[in-house]
Amino acid sequence: MRAVLNNARLSALVHEPLPAMPVVAALQSIVPDGVLVRGRTVLCSGDAAVSLALLVVAAATQAGSWLAVVGVSNLGLLAASEQGVALQRTVLVTPADNQREWASTVATVVDGFDVVILEISRNITVSDARKLQTRVQARRAVLVVVDTARRPAGQSVFMPDVVLHTTTQQWHGLDDGAGHAQSRDVRVQVSGRRVPKPTQHCMRHVG
Repeated sequence: MRAVLNNARLSALVHEPLPAMPVVAALQSIVPDGVLVRGRTVLCSGDAAVSLALLVVAAATQAGSWLAVVGVSNLGLLAASEQGVALQRTVLVTPADNQREWASTVATVVDGFDVVILEISRNITVSDARKLQTRVQARRAVLVVVDTARRPAGQSVFMPDVVLHTTTQQWHGLDDGAGHAQSRDVRVQVSGRRVPKPTQHCMRHVG
């Protein structure tokens, strides 16, 4: 009987749901549920897509989650650090252009990391995207998709749970064409399958 109880306790521990991952305070009123819910796909699009994606995952990496950044061509480590990403728990991955190898690499990454930032490949198919999202759900990871092509969310090969579309309203730090851009006001339009009602928010954003 003792062995049965011990096995039951072990089974409960193994199957205990993993906790959601935190987001920074500035996003708690923007992201549905105020956290990153495991198994979901978040799509970041618009002119601040990359920097917002980094901000989305920053608190999770600070709390101990490992991040893989896959195929994001214009991402810099300095920019990631400025958004609060813990670089010591961040791995950059450059997948092959070949469709089959790309899909295999991304699937392997999802198996090994809690959070994945992924730039949409021009070769990815709807079937690849669906399989990847199914894997994310099974692994209880979080997938943050970056669409730098700035396509409308309805044209994405993914079916995002949350869509964060960004539009820069104003830059700060530039005086009459001189100086250094320090931050910007960004409008974030929130929609997606897990969003009951689309909303808009304005936030001061670095990068």
